[in-house]
Amino acid sequence: MHLRPLRSLSALTIASALLLGLAPTAGAAGARDKDAQKLFDSAINEDYLNADFAKAEKKLKDAVAKCGGSGCSGELLGKIHIALGTVYGVGLSKLDEAKTEFVAALKADPKAVLDPSLTTPELTKAFDEAKKAGGSRPPPPSDDKPEPKPEKSAPSGDAGHTPPPESQVNTPLPIYVEPSDEVPLSKVTLRYKPFGAAQYKSVEMKKVGKGYAAEIPCEDVTTTGDVKYFFAFTGADGEAAGSLGSNKEPFKTTIKNELEGDAPKLPGKKPPEQCKEKGDCPPGLPGCDSGKSSSVKRGDKGWGSSCDATPECKEGLACLNGTCDEDKGGGGGDKGGDDGAKKRMNLIGVAAQFDLLNIASGQNVCNGSNAAYACFTPGTTNQFFGTPAQFANTDGITGGMDFAGARILVSYERQLIKKLGLTLGLHVGYAFGGPSAPTNINTTNPNIAQAKGFLPVHVEGRLSYYVLNSMMEDKKFRPYVFLNGGLAQVNAPVGVAVCDTTLGAGEKPTPGCPGTSIERQVNAYQITGLNFFGFGAGTTFGITPLFGIALELKFMFMVPTFGFVLAPSLGPVFNF
Repeated sequence: MHLRPLRSLSALTIASALLLGLAPTAGAAGARDKDAQKLFDSAINEDYLNADFAKAEKKLKDAVAKCGGSGCSGELLGKIHIALGTVYGVGLSKLDEAKTEFVAALKADPKAVLDPSLTTPELTKAFDEAKKAGGSRPPPPSDDKPEPKPEKSAPSGDAGHTPPPESQVNTPLPIYVEPSDEVPLSKVTLRYKPFGAAQYKSVEMKKVGKGYAAEIPCEDVTTTGDVKYFFAFTGADGEAAGSLGSNKEPFKTTIKNELEGDAPKLPGKKPPEQCKEKGDCPPGLPGCDSGKSSSVKRGDKGWGSSCDATPECKEGLACLNGTCDEDKGGGGGDKGGDDGAKKRMNLIGVAAQFDLLNIASGQNVCNGSNAAYACFTPGTTNQFFGTPAQFANTDGITGGMDFAGARILVSYERQLIKKLGLTLGLHVGYAFGGPSAPTNINTTNPNIAQAKGFLPVHVEGRLSYYVLNSMMEDKKFRPYVFLNGGLAQVNAPVGVAVCDTTLGAGEKPTPGCPGTSIERQVNAYQITGLNFFGFGAGTTFGITPLFGIALELKFMFMVPTFGFVLAPSLGPVFNF
């Protein structure tokens, strides 16, 4: 990763903002200063903050064009060329173009300079070469002392943010802001500069209630002094949407050894606990770990950071619902490989299951010799009790996978061990798709048994294993596998043509059927069950920390009347 342009971006932004704050001395304000100044401000305070160097370059070029030959003051034109040269030299790594802009800046304003504390050695060298190439000479000494520039106060907190006046050293500094709701935002970035640092750092803030929150970590508040910060907003369209405060007029909080008032905190939260100092710490000393403390190393993720396990979070935080949050007990600790979601050890759900039965090929399916089949007149509850003739291509079926109906299931699962995703579950429900008990009585063929009605009840026990140790997570997939078994019946119909030798009153033989037989169309139901065992796999996906969906594929082996069923299912689940 090329870090130099990003590292220099903060320096560039601060340098440009400082240059912007200087009072004009090189000459009177130009007629187009106001329009050019707006372009300059937008390039510096919006595009630079979002590292959009191309946009910054365009706006600064537009500002130069706006000034024309003499439409702007020399000082402002010089500042624009200096900023444009810095974009080329630092952001776009084009030092030749940077040098050209520096020459133009010195011609417009011989007093134009770079801030030596906020530039790079390469940029300084390019500026020095520009001074030689442009033939600029240092301005003559003057006895006039510049008037002291009045110190600008930090922005007030009347726009949804009140800066904490003080915070304790070695303690995370919580920052909360409520932006105006006039412009929809997709992101709020906190840019802060620790005391004594030359550059600003950035952290993306987390949506909390009506506002956004973040913590400046312990590593940046290890000494007393002022921490300065401001907010950069990104709109829903991904474009820069302004800022609250700036690097020229930042908010500030004083870091102290001892507080005079209350410690700062986020809305609805306790004040952050002071971080333990790294290094040797004798057992028994207040603030030090005892000899009994766990040896598990804690991570550096602060409040609001995403996580998969508690050890990724800093001391005093636990991984709750996939986010580092305040440890309220039971959910974390140094030993806690389990996260807060695993404390929710119950899962209930409702699912629609669709049954696909693998129908076996067979002959003589309607003459009573095959107990796995029962034949019915289509659209009725009348069982076929005729006597099929032994004739080719009748009373037989060709096998294959066919739709056998659906069932609605209600489920409950309980995780047995916090640190292991092993669960026991019970699924019960109602099935649709089998034939009802026949309403007619067999008086013609003693070889055909009276069929029993379809059993719509489904009772299933299962043992599942969630491979990532939690049953559900917000915005994450949690796959699982399972073994199951229980009570169920799956029946699927196949249309069959039968040449029936039992003719009713007024019926005539059908041409093509042997002898005095009549062709009848019936539905042959393959009857499987009433028990099953099997296995399967699926996944849950958390739409929220507590609510989500489950998708699975089940393989069922029906016994004692054998059949193989492929059963996908989908439905909502609730984790608690």
